[in-house]
Amino acid sequence: MSVPTGDRPTAAWNPAARERPLAPPPGPASVTWRAFGDLTFVLGAGRRLLIDVGHPVVAAGVDAYSVFETDPYGRADRTLRLIMGVVYGRDDALATARRLRERHVGMRGVDDAGRAWNALDPDAYHWVHASLVDGVWTQQRLLGRGWRPGEVERFYDEMREVGRIYGVRDRDMPADWTAFRRWFDERCADAVVRSDVSDRVLRIIASPPAPPAPVPGIGPIWAATVAPVGGRANALFTAGLLTPVLRERFGIRWGDARQRAFDRHAALLRRTIPRLPTPLRMLPSSHRPRPRA
Repeated sequence: MSVPTGDRPTAAWNPAARERPLAPPPGPASVTWRAFGDLTFVLGAGRRLLIDVGHPVVAAGVDAYSVFETDPYGRADRTLRLIMGVVYGRDDALATARRLRERHVGMRGVDDAGRAWNALDPDAYHWVHASLVDGVWTQQRLLGRGWRPGEVERFYDEMREVGRIYGVRDRDMPADWTAFRRWFDERCADAVVRSDVSDRVLRIIASPPAPPAPVPGIGPIWAATVAPVGGRANALFTAGLLTPVLRERFGIRWGDARQRAFDRHAALLRRTIPRLPTPLRMLPSSHRPRPRA
């Protein structure tokens, strides 16, 4: 598949296109298509958002512009459709990538410490991409199909090109999986910051609000029944998918009992998810036509 010349991103919106021509988006033969859009992606959503806001610029942007507290389900749906549209969108991937990047244009401000920030800051923009890459790797390793020899390296190479499609520059991404793993682990140990925003993300994860539904009185019913169970599961998977370093960074308590609970659930999912039929295992946006976001 070639990228249509008329739809090729220009320097006006995509800085990666200034470095070299963009590669086509992933296709059916890619590792990314097989590993990306299954149920583990939902189970890892809280972890990815938490790591995202460990970057101070991302935290400032989320604090100023995100509706993760007032409309968490709408936000999740819009984000999911955009990123799945880039990964699985084929001919529409570039147009979706442009919408994704342009959503961040104009998102800027000054944080509580008086530092100016911009959502398109290259380091912060790459950090969110890196969190996505590490998240998919972790989700599949601990909850899903696992990784066959050579797959992770291919996946990373493919995801470097996905990052370039929505504007992450070559120079900001480590060159290969080994370099990425070293860089990401060092950043998690040295640069991730706990903040009021990360604490609020954890509260939403542990106590999810009722989804929009035309049912009178759904809020109290949800709070008394679904929220406690769902919140405990969300919190367990979010914390269990983090490294000990990141749990400490974000102030998450963890002990042997929670580790055993996570291990039991993870083992069950590893036996179950890979055996599900494709329509049940894969998210709808990864194997059906996608409406425009």
